[in-house]
Amino acid sequence: MTAFDPEPPSTTDARSRRTVLRTLAGLALAGGLAGCNDTSGASTDSPVARRTGTATPGSTAMPTPTVTAPPMETQTPSPTSTDTSTLTPTATATGSPTPAGRETARKFVAHLRADEFDVAHSLFTDTLASQMPRSTLERYWLGLTGQHGAVESVGSVEADTRDGAETLVVPVDCAEGDQPIELVVDGEGRISGLWFPSEYSSPDYVDESAFAERTLTLEPEGCSLPATLSVPASDDGGTTTATATAAATTASTTTADGSATDTAGADTADGVPGVVLVHGSGAHDRDETIYSNKPFRDIAQGLASRGVAVLRYEKRTYACDLPRSEWAIDDIIVDDAVHALGVLREQDEVDPERAVVAGHSVGATCVPRIAERDGSVAGGAILAGNARPFTEVYPEQVKHIFEVQGGLSAREERQLSTVKQLMSAVEDGSVADDREIGPLPGIWWKTLYEYDQVATANRVDAPLFVAHGGRDFQIPIDPALSGWREGLDDPDAHRFERYSPLSHLFQSGTEPSLTTEYVFPDNVEETLVTDLADWVAGL
Repeated sequence: MTAFDPEPPSTTDARSRRTVLRTLAGLALAGGLAGCNDTSGASTDSPVARRTGTATPGSTAMPTPTVTAPPMETQTPSPTSTDTSTLTPTATATGSPTPAGRETARKFVAHLRADEFDVAHSLFTDTLASQMPRSTLERYWLGLTGQHGAVESVGSVEADTRDGAETLVVPVDCAEGDQPIELVVDGEGRISGLWFPSEYSSPDYVDESAFAERTLTLEPEGCSLPATLSVPASDDGGTTTATATAAATTASTTTADGSATDTAGADTADGVPGVVLVHGSGAHDRDETIYSNKPFRDIAQGLASRGVAVLRYEKRTYACDLPRSEWAIDDIIVDDAVHALGVLREQDEVDPERAVVAGHSVGATCVPRIAERDGSVAGGAILAGNARPFTEVYPEQVKHIFEVQGGLSAREERQLSTVKQLMSAVEDGSVADDREIGPLPGIWWKTLYEYDQVATANRVDAPLFVAHGGRDFQIPIDPALSGWREGLDDPDAHRFERYSPLSHLFQSGTEPSLTTEYVFPDNVEETLVTDLADWVAGL
């Protein structure tokens, strides 16, 4: 590829940063109140569009990522979503891309780079423009630069084929990652299709020769949860294996690169430390998949590369169909995590005295409750966990997003008042168990509010690893990290880590951190994985 760096168009007509952020804030609030990002059902309207078949007008609209209620999570795509690309409807293209089409593609990306979203959007066909509003285009571009940093160069326009149609691909190289932009340009020189294709890739810090993985099935009461156990290699270079008990059925044992391993007679002298990973509030799979990001896979394989066994499993709300009245935090988070700790200890490779629970977001908030219920964890890792009642966090987050833009409009004041009223109803117990607040029922909010995570942690005799990203707009770092440090009776017994450049998913990026950045693939930062591995090894 021959790289070139065209001079972007004039930015004199570019919209202000305040306008951009106001648009995003409205999106966040709408998602929080309407539950627009609930993807527990199987549908082609899920946040990650399917790539099967031919994309035609009206078939699948480009997803609009939103902040859900609670706005600490971006939901996992539904189990039937098979594509990791971001897709808009397209008109069927015929023939090969013309020089004029290539010029349109080049200009389109140049206008995006200059924040000239009105001009870029004017290049769309009427059909595409109606299906992808200018504000949506703007959000995606801001998410791209938030995740991968400022654009440093744009590659030459290349031809490709998607679903039998000729497309144009413009490689965009950013400070912290690359992102191709794929377009279809019709015979009139207008853009009729647009993709931001993305695909998960394993981080460099994962050593696939250093561990093996096998699938298990956890059997807590009322639900079967598919799971994966990542097991470090033995000292002699082989892979350690075990036979699962009645609580978990071993389906296969393979090395990370997919080759079979010898399952006979493997053993370790004392066993390795083990970690159970606990998801946030979304209907997450075992990798905690969020668009093309798989933070739990990064963490699990990163820890396994460093001598720590890791068990990750499908969340109950992802794997099973259960009534909304059974969505209390014990029902869908705590009880299954306690069960998983028991299964982890039964694995031959794991030292049962060194079992650790590590949670992310709401899962992190629940770590003390899980540890208390379990009774014998060696430690608990709180990754981006809130230390206050979430009824306080939610309105403050919405207010902060608005205030970043330069103040609250009358409309935003009314929206914020609605959020506060909903949270007050949760606090006084007047919300019905089946009342929907975003994608979550009242019973979830009520049981989370009744739980005091810091007080519970003070009753647990186990050290904590408390980590937070400085770019976390969903659970802001300073109230969260300081809340744990100041609320724990003996803070010196615990470890606190601040990662200034990292987001809620512990991925590096630039300000402002926004939900749309999760559409674009990245990996959990190596520093977090290394620090967590060192802490677990020292228990």
